[in-house]
Amino acid sequence: DAAKTYDVAGEIKVAKTKTAAKDAEAFNLDATVGHVDTIEEDSYNITDESIVKFDKDLSYVELTWGEDEVAMFEVNVAGQGKLNLAYNVDFNKEVADLDKSANMDFLTFEGNPSFNKNGTLYIYADADTYLYQVVDGKLVAVDAEYDEDYEAWTFKTRTLGAYVISDKELEEQVITDGDEDASSSTTEDGGKENPDTGR
Repeated sequence: DAAKTYDVAGEIKVAKTKTAAKDAEAFNLDATVGHVDTIEEDSYNITDESIVKFDKDLSYVELTWGEDEVAMFEVNVAGQGKLNLAYNVDFNKEVADLDKSANMDFLTFEGNPSFNKNGTLYIYADADTYLYQVVDGKLVAVDAEYDEDYEAWTFKTRTLGAYVISDKELEEQVITDGDEDASSSTTEDGGKENPDTGR
């Protein structure tokens, strides 16, 4: 998947063997390879799409992922270029093995899309969960607030990465590189604590 398209030209010969192909009739090929979906509405649900571009008349859009809406992103896309918005909710065994006592759900934006402007990301989860981001194989607590109305963790960002929803607060050595003491401070939002990043 890439935001670029490529022109492909040449001749194709089809036969059972390489030797037979030399004498086969050639077919001319002249094509453009690539696929980009155009988003023309200000509310759009992403299921199978990967590379997208935005209609020039759009400004603020509301993007959701998955038929069950695992996440939503509200952002200004004026002047925005093409982006890879592919996602998956595949289980990440390497990360899960960092703390086998926790139940974890995963949301990964495969292309790490970076928008021109900050937007608000909502990751739908239960109120008694904790939100982390996968950074170089480690878990880092996300400085997020829990929105009771949306039933989602929410925070400002330009770049969408890989996230983990845990049913328990993870041990400090799991969410740091283990080389230095991590902050044990937490932020309380809406009656729910989520470990902060120390920033």
